[in-house]
Amino acid sequence: MDIEDLIATGTGRRAADGRCHATKRALLAVSRSLESIAEQLAHGGDRFAVVSLFEDESYFAYEWERYAQLARHGRVVVGFAGVTDVAALPPGVELLPIPAGDPLEDEWTVLVLSEALTAGMVATDLGTVVAARSLERGRLFSPGVSSDADWVVEQAERILAAAPEPMRAEVVAHGRAAVDRPTPRGEEVLREELESGWWRTLTVAASIEQAERAAMTDSLTGAYNRRFLDGYLARIGSRSPELSVVLFDLDGFKRINDRYGHSAGDAALRAFSDVVRSHVRETDLLVRLGGDEWLLVLPALQLEGAEERVDRILADWAATRLPPPAEDVPLAASAGIGVFRAADLDVDAVAAAMYAAKAAGGGQRVSLPPAAPLGD
Repeated sequence: MDIEDLIATGTGRRAADGRCHATKRALLAVSRSLESIAEQLAHGGDRFAVVSLFEDESYFAYEWERYAQLARHGRVVVGFAGVTDVAALPPGVELLPIPAGDPLEDEWTVLVLSEALTAGMVATDLGTVVAARSLERGRLFSPGVSSDADWVVEQAERILAAAPEPMRAEVVAHGRAAVDRPTPRGEEVLREELESGWWRTLTVAASIEQAERAAMTDSLTGAYNRRFLDGYLARIGSRSPELSVVLFDLDGFKRINDRYGHSAGDAALRAFSDVVRSHVRETDLLVRLGGDEWLLVLPALQLEGAEERVDRILADWAATRLPPPAEDVPLAASAGIGVFRAADLDVDAVAAAMYAAKAAGGGQRVSLPPAAPLGD
C-alpha cells in the first residue's frame, strides 16, 4: 500500500484517530528509525533537536546510551510521567516533567526537528490490552507519523507548551527552518517513501499480531485458549510467584442449550466471561478450556484472596439474567481452587475439586489443601 492509498483510507499521514492500532513492538521499530535519522544528522554535522516522551522512567533506562550519544551533538528533551530523578539522565539530556494526570503521560512520542529533515511519531495509549506473547506487546496505541515539518512543529509546540521558553523556542526553531526552506520534488518522493515504510511497519505488524491473537483466543468470548495458557506457563516457569488457579463449570449449561438452542448457550458463555472479567486484574488470565469450562489464573494471589474473588464471581453470576427467551433460567456455577507453582499446575486436581463442588449441589467452591511453601 503506498502513501496515497493510506491517505485515502484515513489511516495515513498524520492520522491519530484510532483507525489504526499499533502495539508497542511496532512503535518501537518506528521509534528506532526516527532515532536513527537523528544519529545520521549528528554524523553529518547538522543541527537538530529531539523530543521524546516515555510513559515511565524505567523505559528510558533502555535508551540511556542512545540518547546520551544524541545529546553530545544536538538538543535532546525527554519527558516522563510523574516524579523522576533528574540525576539519572545522561549529561546534556534535558527533562520535561509531566505531572500525573496530564494527557501527555498517555503518549509515546519521538520528534526529530532539523532543517535537513523533520519527522516524528505521536502515539496515544488506548488503555487496551489484547492477547500477545507478553502484556507489554499486547498494549494498543493509536499512532500518527509524518515527515511534514508543519505537523511536527505543531506537535512540538503542543508538547512543550509548559516548558521553559528558551527550550521551546530553540527546539521549534529547528523545525521552522525545515518549514521555511523549499522542498525539491525528489526529496518529497523520498519522504513519502519513508512515511510509507513507517506505516507498513505499523499496519502490517498490526495485521500479523491480530492473526497471532486470533490463534491464542476463543472467538466467541475473547478469552485466552489452552494454547496461550501452555505458552504462558512455559515462559514464566520457575520464575513465577505461586498462582491461584480456579476451574469453573457452568451448572445446567446443557439444559440451556437443549431447551433454548445454541444461541442462548453462546449468550450464557459470553455473559459468564463478562462477569469474570469484571472481577479480575490485567495480570489475571481467563482461559476457556472448551465447552463451559473455564480456567482463571491469578498470579501472586493467596488462597484466601482467590476464594473471596470466586465468591463474588459466583454471586454475580447467580444474579445475572440471560436475554429472552432464557431470561428466567436460574444460573449457577461450580468452582475448584488450588495454589500451584507454574511448573506444577495440576488441572486434573483442580477439576476434582470442581466436581466435588458440583456433587455437593453446585453453585459453590471447593479448595484444595495449600501446597508446601516455596523453598520447602
